[in-house]
Amino acid sequence: MTRTQAKLTPQWRHRQIAIAEYLDTLSELSARLEGLQRFAQLCEQQGVKSSHELLPSAEAKPGLYLLPAS
Repeated sequence: MTRTQAKLTPQWRHRQIAIAEYLDTLSELSARLEGLQRFAQLCEQQGVKSSHELLPSAEAKPGLYLLPAS
């Protein structure tokens, strides 16, 4: 048995999997936070004071609504 084989126990593998899952989750949360920060900056640039200003009016036709490009 080599030194490398001795380290590759089931506990070591489970720990590596847990670390990979943690880093994946951290990466996803970081990307979401970056998107939220960009959205907040866009709202500030557009002068949006409330999230209610972003909602379509009651008379609006159903469909996809986007903020206008600057």
